[in-house]
Amino acid sequence: MGKINNGILGGFSGTVGTVVGAAWRDIETMRAKPRPRKIPPTPAELAQLAKFSLVSSFMTPMRELLETGFEKYANKKTGSNAAQGYALKNAVMGTAPDFYILCEYVQVCRGELPNVTEAIAGPAGTNQVMFNWTNNAGRGKADDNDKAILVVLCHEFESCVFTLTGAPRSAGTDTLHVHGFSGHEVQTWLSFMSKDKKDIAPSIFTGQFIVA
Repeated sequence: MGKINNGILGGFSGTVGTVVGAAWRDIETMRAKPRPRKIPPTPAELAQLAKFSLVSSFMTPMRELLETGFEKYANKKTGSNAAQGYALKNAVMGTAPDFYILCEYVQVCRGELPNVTEAIAGPAGTNQVMFNWTNNAGRGKADDNDKAILVVLCHEFESCVFTLTGAPRSAGTDTLHVHGFSGHEVQTWLSFMSKDKKDIAPSIFTGQFIVA
């Protein structure tokens, strides 16, 4: 049963007849009530569903980061949905049913700020991940004071550790503490945010390894 929140002229939530009402980011929406499907899905549809499931599973632990990382691409959708759409289009490889994600093509941040061209991450001390990069301040809008965005994803724990306020671009290195990840495999990315927080760099994949 649907519930009218603001009188007869206001939006509503729930199902009324053949339509479903809901609110998203203060925008009232209405869509047709889905009909029960009688025809089995085609192989192509099953393959697409498998891709969606794979991408969703991979990206969900990074949802909080993606809201910021893909904020400028979240047009009538969440940043997380925008990031998943990008990964679905660019990072899913293989053929049904053996799909896999190529981390090098996954982006956790997108924007117009130049990223560095040389960067790598690796295990440091216990539960520590060290990022190293070559400072390229002066290339386009790249600035010494841009803050590093360090990202470490551990699928075994379905957890992502990140910082939006890492060392400045000029430092060329920074370390992220990843409590509990010791002895487990992680994937890592590096991006940068401008000092005024208005620009963000397209992330680059910086490696996959076992945390010390």
